[in-house]
Amino acid sequence: MSESSLHLTPHQDSDIEAAAHVIYSEAADEALHSRSLGRDWLALVVLFFVLVTYHIQNPVLQFEAKFGTAFRNESLQNFLAIALPGALLALVWHWREKRPPAYKIVSAVIVALFSLHIIAAVLFNFNIFGAVLDIPQEVFTDRRAFRDIEAGTALFDSLQTAKSISIVVGVVSLLAVVVIWSPWERIPIYRRTLGDYVAALVIAGVVLGLWEGLIILFNIQQFLLPKPSVIFTGFIEIYPRLVSVGWNTFQNAFWGFVVGCGLGILTGLVSARFTSFSKALLPLAIAANSVPIIAFAPIFNTWFGALNMSSKVAIAAVLVYFPAMISTLKGLTSVDNLSIELMKSYAATDWEIFRKVRVPTALPYIFSALKVATTLSMIAAIVSEYFGGSTLGLGYRIREDAQLFRYQDSWAAIIVASLLGILFYLVVSTVERGAMPWHISFRDE
Repeated sequence: MSESSLHLTPHQDSDIEAAAHVIYSEAADEALHSRSLGRDWLALVVLFFVLVTYHIQNPVLQFEAKFGTAFRNESLQNFLAIALPGALLALVWHWREKRPPAYKIVSAVIVALFSLHIIAAVLFNFNIFGAVLDIPQEVFTDRRAFRDIEAGTALFDSLQTAKSISIVVGVVSLLAVVVIWSPWERIPIYRRTLGDYVAALVIAGVVLGLWEGLIILFNIQQFLLPKPSVIFTGFIEIYPRLVSVGWNTFQNAFWGFVVGCGLGILTGLVSARFTSFSKALLPLAIAANSVPIIAFAPIFNTWFGALNMSSKVAIAAVLVYFPAMISTLKGLTSVDNLSIELMKSYAATDWEIFRKVRVPTALPYIFSALKVATTLSMIAAIVSEYFGGSTLGLGYRIREDAQLFRYQDSWAAIIVASLLGILFYLVVSTVERGAMPWHISFRDE
């Protein structure tokens, strides 16, 4: 290679970056949609969002159906209304590379219109069915107003008509999602990936079977360990309550995750730039990280108030801060010297070296810390609620049910906490896949 070939004009440099962006985007789409079950999971998420929002936009379903009562939390409804169009957009994102058939486009438009209806009904308290049928809007949001409607009146009949229309709209939207998904076109992928899940399913079945059988065989008392069947039955009975308190706990964990990891990454950036600062801070980080979270919970509840959300967020932030900071520092300082020298040979500035070499090298370390922080933040939120605070949290419910000898309910709450932690982890893993499609761990899949 001649010396002149090492120098790129601004136009050549921009062309290379554009080409790299296209390659990375195609690699991400290939990994997400063609070789894995990414599209299928997204489709299932959209189906779930449509099913839930279909319930919360109609008062008959929201206030009387058991499934609908599980999602009466206002902040949860707002999240679902915003998440539905976002999940739909992610599901059809790969269409920008290849135009889909017309029937899939029509299906996407149907789901998009349903999403707009949900946004208007949940975020702006305007239900189009209520406006058309002359039903007061407060009936769709206020349980008391709904309860005051007497059977046999014209308003009651209009409400039943709105329910019938919403059922048709909901079913059509669910079918439209299935058409967009087209699982019958992905049967070869299911066959190829089935073997990856068989072993896990078999092990799970064996563990649950042994759990159930050994409890019966040795006559183990329920207060020591309930049977899986008893826990499942208890979960079915109380899941509307658990969904609400689980969402409250997840919010504490999420904001603690955001604050703690954000500050940790920022501190890691500063520490990588100033070595003396890193040497002074690292021993303090190790010492603070060795303190049990149980010791922080009563102190922070006293500082911020046991009933204040800030105490739970602060505890979660402290627990995830140091892993994020240490991993960021390790990633930024693990760059190969040959890569730095190569960039300098191209007359790259410190900012270009940081952006094109150090950050890509640090991303695997950072995301490893973020994935660990998802579970740590859930643990911190539950522990903080367990030692005092609002009654609307999983930690309090686990303690209260155990004290009242409702052990199956305590285990049901533990299962909800585990599911939320797993979902949180999967979301961060999905973001990791989108941010690093070039990483060898994804290219080898």
